[in-house]
Amino acid sequence: MKKLYVLSITVLIVVFCIIILENSVNSKAATVVNLKPLIEKAGTGKLILRDKKEVTYIVNEPIKNIKCSIQGAPGGSIIKANFKGAGNSETPSLLQYQAGANNISIKNVRFDLALIGRGAVSFRQNTNIIIENCFFTGYSKKYGWRAVDSSISFTDSKNITIRNNYFINNGYQYGRGLNELNRCITIQGNTSDNITIYNNEFTKVNQAIVAQGNKINKLNIYSNAFNAVIDNSLYLLNIPSANIHNNDFNKSKTTNSPDEGIVLSGGDFKIANNRAYNVLNKFIAINGATKNLEVTNNTIKNEKTKQRPAVISWRNNTAYIVQQLNFSNNKIDTDTAPANYDTIPIGRVKKLTIQDNQFIVKGLANYQNLFSLLGQAEIVSVQITGNTVKSRAGSIISKKANFFREKTPTIPQIRVLKIKSNQFNGKYPAALTKRAS
Repeated sequence: MKKLYVLSITVLIVVFCIIILENSVNSKAATVVNLKPLIEKAGTGKLILRDKKEVTYIVNEPIKNIKCSIQGAPGGSIIKANFKGAGNSETPSLLQYQAGANNISIKNVRFDLALIGRGAVSFRQNTNIIIENCFFTGYSKKYGWRAVDSSISFTDSKNITIRNNYFINNGYQYGRGLNELNRCITIQGNTSDNITIYNNEFTKVNQAIVAQGNKINKLNIYSNAFNAVIDNSLYLLNIPSANIHNNDFNKSKTTNSPDEGIVLSGGDFKIANNRAYNVLNKFIAINGATKNLEVTNNTIKNEKTKQRPAVISWRNNTAYIVQQLNFSNNKIDTDTAPANYDTIPIGRVKKLTIQDNQFIVKGLANYQNLFSLLGQAEIVSVQITGNTVKSRAGSIISKKANFFREKTPTIPQIRVLKIKSNQFNGKYPAALTKRAS
């Protein structure tokens, strides 16, 4: 019995020691380190951070003129805001890189703005940048706000790769008002170019990616996930060339994005092999003069929506022109109510091709239009061929529904018109069908 008592005491002592040891380890997790002296010491080299379980690196004021790369621990490291990002003259990013610093990488770091900060990292006139395996969260406008607040911003920078990062709960609590918007990634300036953004996740954010620059000849955005984005997922203005493919918009189908998916203007855009679910305003929105737009092999579904969604639409039907639009081989499954909306409204365009698409619609009412031309300017050619239009189970396409709107109040002049080999149970336009070859 005495031996058992001694054994019990020994076990209690061991357990007590383990608890003390665990508390000691946990106390290490609470260690707070000022990041600024470490960055200054690193100079142009690489700063190696300790694991987030051991250290929290804090930023007490914007750290400027940074030149070093930052390498987080394999399990991730954390950098946290510790100052209020007040004011509106400039976004006070935690880390601000020196102009001319090149060959920079930031890896395995969690940036937490902690609801008091407004930007994580900013670059200006930098080249060869890699940001990967990082985590961005915690934007707040409580202590200041500016329209270009962004987790990561690039101005006049080149050769940028952004991959395998997470942007979560970043401004999601705000709306779409002009005084509420913020961004995850901003690319701007007259010399920015050669940008690749892939394998990133944007969930519960305000705006995901904003790019403006007339020298961006290479912009590849692919294999990203955009979930519950309050404003635009992609906002690409005056871009000479962009390739947007294999992205998911609300992949899990458990979230909606209340505004537009892709807003664009500029040169050549290829939007292919993307999957979108309940992007409730417009999946593609034309916002300026555009040279060439190819929308091919995308799968787009809108269901159980409270507002009428558009697959593609112009923000202003007559203000700007798309020289060439090819909308082909897409699979569209969409709500169509209310009946006074056209399913595919086309604004000002020179050459239009709509072919080999599969449309499943939640019915079309009497006199409701599948396609319409609203640009009120002469069109060089319109080809609508090989499309299949079916109704969802439980709905019908009225025999009085129109394949093509004949009055807008007047159809634009069309030099070459071809409407052929489409499967549609409604009514074809009498006047246009006679003109079609």
